[in-house]
Amino acid sequence: MEYNNVVKLHSSRQIDDGYRLRFQRRLHVTKNLVNRLGLEAELEGHGGCVNCLEWNEKGDLLASGSDDLHIILWDPFMHKKLHSIPSGHHGNLFSVKFLPNTNDRNIVSGAADFRIRVHDVISKETTMSCSCHGGRVKRLAVAPNVPFMFWSAAEDGIVMQYDLRVPHQCSNICNNVLINLVYHLGRNAEAKCIAINPLRPELLAVGANDPYVRLYDRRMIKPTIAKYPREQSSGTPWENLSYLGDPVEPGEDNLPPGCVSYFVAGHLPLKQDDFKKRYRTLTSTYVAFSPDGNELLANLGGEQIYLFNILKKRKQLSFDMMDFSQPRDSSSSSGDSVSSKKSSANGIHSNGINVSCVYHEVPSYARAPVHK
Repeated sequence: MEYNNVVKLHSSRQIDDGYRLRFQRRLHVTKNLVNRLGLEAELEGHGGCVNCLEWNEKGDLLASGSDDLHIILWDPFMHKKLHSIPSGHHGNLFSVKFLPNTNDRNIVSGAADFRIRVHDVISKETTMSCSCHGGRVKRLAVAPNVPFMFWSAAEDGIVMQYDLRVPHQCSNICNNVLINLVYHLGRNAEAKCIAINPLRPELLAVGANDPYVRLYDRRMIKPTIAKYPREQSSGTPWENLSYLGDPVEPGEDNLPPGCVSYFVAGHLPLKQDDFKKRYRTLTSTYVAFSPDGNELLANLGGEQIYLFNILKKRKQLSFDMMDFSQPRDSSSSSGDSVSSKKSSANGIHSNGINVSCVYHEVPSYARAPVHK
């Protein structure tokens, strides 16, 4: 009990600045607090599965999206439904977000019908509708104090950037494509989740259907285009999706060198083939930044949850496989030094010869191979 004495820790923090982090770590989660957790209320109002929840900036409103195609705004403290908004979507809602600095009046939604819609809570009208994506829209992201912009990630492998100040018209050429994973990963690429750094909104995290979490610097990226075979009013979403898999001209790759960092648990890349044999996939299903923007949390479906420090990127360690092809009594110093470590090659394949490895701990990497 003495270890987590709140009064004593609070007093120590006032006279010793070194207790600040200790205070946070000891009282962040305690057994007593966990034992006091319990169900306070159930907010009833939806007629289908609730797929997404979102707090407003003040924390006094809760938005929910459901398979019943409605968005409900709640007063969570009074346990009261404030607004029920027909979304206008024709597929399950996967993401809802409050647009910042709009007095919680505007909400953006993404759904399984490949569409994105912006709603006015007061008038219950749709002020903007976009059908540019060729796959299910899985996640949306907004940046604090950036009221006119939002970002979307969809299973067509595309990350789009929207600016409500710029007139937008859906056509066979979408000119607001920020990242096209299809170009780098192939036609099976899917963008599963997305997050904006709250203190550095130029940093955009993207999770895909592989174990890598990508961190992009938007300042270095100029939006490009995605071409569809015909006007979207006449083409089906599946026709649009198949067209995205066609070869892209090299000049259309809008990602300059140095604009992206990769983060991955070091043991996972070598396990991808094993997961495929067991019909399991390593997919980033959710990413989120810490409030101070220094850490990135990633939920890897079918595996574990990982926390990466984006300020302390670890360099890859490597060894030459040719050294290990020599007899054990070889005088190769590099072979002896590496083989003395009790660890496996825990890292990323590069070209079949050099393999990155890290000893005794699971690393995060700043670089990963480019897949084409």
